Amino acid sequence: MKFNFGDLALRFAFGGTAVAACHIMLQIIPSKSFAGIFAAFPAVMAAAVIMAGHFGTSEQASDVALGASAGMMGCTICVFTAIFCMEHLKSWSLSIIIALIVWFFSSYAAIRLIQGLLGK
Repeated sequence: MKFNFGDLALRFAFGGTAVAACHIMLQIIPSKSFAGIFAAFPAVMAAAVIMAGHFGTSEQASDVALGASAGMMGCTICVFTAIFCMEHLKSWSLSIIIALIVWFFSSYAAIRLIQGLLGK
């Protein structure tokens, strides 16, 4: 396997940007459950929950974990949306944009559903 520094740099840039953006969203959005959907990125979730618990409370960590779970449910819907759109629209860029919008709203709906089931 040939090592490609450019590919590694690109992955680092995208990954670092995703982690930084998630951290910013977790700080800005007052509802930690809603902000937690941005922690659904698997590389970010564990760090977000650990930091919320370490620098905050167990309840805050629980809210972030709840949001991350909802975000992961949204990820499943996002993937199916992307597949459907790519097959029918024949445009990967538009399909990704639509899928990300669907991810956001389906994640929010999942939070509301989970909170309703938990009585929060």
